Amino acid sequence: MDESGFAVGTSQSSRVLVNVCDKVSWKVVSGRQEWVTAIECVSAAGQALPLLVIFKAKHLNTAWIPAQAPPEWRFLTSKSGWTSDSHAYEWLTTVFEPQTRPSQAGAQRLLVLDSHGSHMIANVIAYCMENEIDLLVLPPHCSHVLQPLDVSVFALLKRALAVETDSVAWLDPGCVVRTEWTQMYIQAREKAFTLSNIVNGWKATGLQPLSPIEVLSKLPETPSQATSTPRTPTRTPDLNTALLCSSPPDGTELRRANTVL
Repeated sequence: MDESGFAVGTSQSSRVLVNVCDKVSWKVVSGRQEWVTAIECVSAAGQALPLLVIFKAKHLNTAWIPAQAPPEWRFLTSKSGWTSDSHAYEWLTTVFEPQTRPSQAGAQRLLVLDSHGSHMIANVIAYCMENEIDLLVLPPHCSHVLQPLDVSVFALLKRALAVETDSVAWLDPGCVVRTEWTQMYIQAREKAFTLSNIVNGWKATGLQPLSPIEVLSKLPETPSQATSTPRTPTRTPDLNTALLCSSPPDGTELRRANTVL
């Protein structure tokens, strides 16, 4: 599970053929207009769960949701367009738990996520414990090598979404409305969230099949102790250890030893 932000109207970097005699050449784009966050989750088997979209608004307008949107998708709002504690809990209880509920009672589920503050809140952890959901929290600053969505899928998704934005900008360079953006996201998601892309993301992280060497091989090499520059030890104040070994020292001796230390 991971979330990613999208600047509505972002275009792709592209090359075009222009007349060398023209003094000015340009490309018409709609420009970035607002921020939208999508919470996605993929399984090691290559399946994608329904997503949760967070628009920047105070209240949700059903007119923003196109008819082509799958009925199991969730749409929420926030003041900034970013995710928050309530959104993470909403996704867990209304998307992940119902969609991954095992047929056999008591079967465990594994949820892999990063250590973002909205994930590590009391009600999220308590809900997972109550519903037999094991949490695997990735170390900080490691999503680029350990998160399957970051490693494989999200980059392809944003590239496909930029292509969709370009195709709309050619016809109408105005602002992209939320309904249009959601339609473009549906089309881009179909191209990026393929079985092979998802499975390759899990394989590249070394999580499935489990292969720690896949991650260790990507880490930068650290200089060995033989080639590293020796460090000069800093001198510490002299401390009479005999005072600490005496039994029992009085209060004055303890305060004096604490001051020296």
